[in-house]
Amino acid sequence: MRLNINDVNNIKELKKALEDNTYIPNDFQVAVIIYAFDKDNKIIFQRRGMGCRDERLKLETIGGRVKEDDLDFRTALKREIVEEVGENAKINIEEFITATFATTFDNRYNREQSWVYIVYKGVLESGELKIAEPDKCIGYERYKIGEVDETELSNGAKEIYNIVSEKYSNYAL
Repeated sequence: MRLNINDVNNIKELKKALEDNTYIPNDFQVAVIIYAFDKDNKIIFQRRGMGCRDERLKLETIGGRVKEDDLDFRTALKREIVEEVGENAKINIEEFITATFATTFDNRYNREQSWVYIVYKGVLESGELKIAEPDKCIGYERYKIGEVDETELSNGAKEIYNIVSEKYSNYAL
């Protein structure tokens, strides 16, 4: 579900922006996501591994859970980029795209988990993507807008992909 909020910097600002929302439970987690485009305007996806808490073997973009000690969302996203693709790839974080809400099934804890996704656009400026967490990522795949098989996307990624596809339609085939 697309959330009608502007760019927020941290969890405190996000909770304030959502205070009138009755649909999202109080125990939601926050994930920061980057739709990173390469020099050919292809979106970089990762194939989720068996070590992931949910949506195993599905395609998602780079990003992950915001930790309590992260200063803000962009700092959390920079940490996630390094954790997932290593230090050799230079991915610049550009503009805020959207925020969405979704629920996934957490296989580690055998329960549903509510997520708010904070999504940014990014560009792979240089370097090679490394599989830095082989239990969580089994490989990278790149697709132009319109090329990806949407049934391969995680539940959280499907709606975001459609928003990105509409906003950046000039990057399409």
